Parts: sequence; C-alpha cells; structure tokens
Amino acid sequence: MLLGMDAISSVLLSLMADFAVNGALFSQSAEDMKKRMKDRYDPSKNYPQYDGVMNIPADVAYALAEYIMQGKPIGDRNEIPLAISGWKKTSSSGKTYLSLSFKPHYKYEKAESAGNGAAALAEATGGDVVEDEFPF
Repeated sequence: MLLGMDAISSVLLSLMADFAVNGALFSQSAEDMKKRMKDRYDPSKNYPQYDGVMNIPADVAYALAEYIMQGKPIGDRNEIPLAISGWKKTSSSGKTYLSLSFKPHYKYEKAESAGNGAAALAEATGGDVVEDEFPF
C-alpha cells in the first residue's frame, strides 16, 4: 500500500514528539588539543573548552528535520525550541563528561500550515514558496 504525502506527513508529525537525539561534551585542555591536532595546534587560537558529538540515528533524522521544518517559530528571534538535558557522567577511561539529550521543547507548536513544510518555512521566514520543478 502506497501512502500519499499527507499520510506520510501525518505519520511523521505524530512521531515528532517521540524523537530523542543524544550527544556528549568532554572538557578539553590545551594538552588535549595539542594531542588531537598535533602540528596543526596553534596556541594563539581560542579553542573550545568543551567538545563533543551529537549523534542523530538515521531513523530519527527525518522526525528531527520535520520537527524543525514544521515548527512555529517563537520569540523575538523566531526560533524553533529544542530542549536540552544533561547528566554529569564518567567514561570507562575515567574522564568526566556531560551526557546530553535533545528532545522537542514543551513550548513547541506546530505551524498552522504544517501540511506543507515549504509553506510553513516560507511563512516563518517571510519568503516565497517555489512549487515548480527545477528547470534542469
């Protein structure tokens, strides 16, 4: 059975509240940066004090993208809220780090024109929606 775009969009929107993306931040000393960068290390640069990775599972990427595209921007800066939670943990090697979780924010509100992601984005940004196929 093939699903139409409206059905797919509806399924994705229902999954949006369920996504969770995880990451971790580790403290980075000058020595850590020297080890990592080797000859490229420049002591005059201001390197981050914390560094890490946010891991987005492939099966969650569409739900996260849909959340961002369908969201109703809030505040003076027209932002899509994403909740971040953190836990202080210790790795198996004994290094302390901050484990992070990213989820939909409780202030999230689906845009009224959420049936069309491009229209919602255009409405949020004051732009125009181009519905034609690319000419090439």
